[in-house]
Amino acid sequence: MVPTVVVPVMTLGNCVFLPQQLLPLRIFEPRYRKMLKETLAGSRMFAISQLDEDSLSPDNDEPPCPFTCVGRIVGHVELEDGTSHIVLEGLRRARVIKVKRKTPYPQLEIAPVVDEASTDLAGCTRDIARVLAFAENIVGELGEEAAPLMQRLRGLANQPGALADAAAGHLVAEADTRRALLECLSQDQRIKAVADELSRLDAQRKLDEQGGDEEARGMN
Repeated sequence: MVPTVVVPVMTLGNCVFLPQQLLPLRIFEPRYRKMLKETLAGSRMFAISQLDEDSLSPDNDEPPCPFTCVGRIVGHVELEDGTSHIVLEGLRRARVIKVKRKTPYPQLEIAPVVDEASTDLAGCTRDIARVLAFAENIVGELGEEAAPLMQRLRGLANQPGALADAAAGHLVAEADTRRALLECLSQDQRIKAVADELSRLDAQRKLDEQGGDEEARGMN
């Protein structure tokens, strides 16, 4: 039987949190302010879950999606009004077993999951190179501001699952795509899916740039 643990959780609309992602959050609700205070005094870890809108009911107003991600607080600033700004770093994905309690703040019983080992080394190596190349194209216009992210991605080049999570966590916005990646335990499938999505985003970026250039020429 897979061991389970109980962790505090924030259930947030369409927010899909991924391992390796750095997520800025503002903590202002009283229940989450209490959660933050107790978490900072302890493990500094809590989970972020996407709201499962298909399971909403009068008796279940904040159902989490089947998978969640546990993160660690790596930055914290408390404001004069008692609210806080934090940065949460994604650590690992987990399967949700059940909502443990809702007061004074929500908690989940979860079972951490482990990635499947890569079996297609050639394909995986190719997709790692694609992810890094497309990521550099997409963030290239940011100049020096992109350097920390690219350094982070290159540092994960020998960990395809982690690289896929980091690239998607910072560059892929669409919630359904992110949810599918959170639920995918195959490193080979995940790195390919992220490479394909970044390829699409890079192509769209180029089309948008061409459209902008044509519009500018038309105005001259």
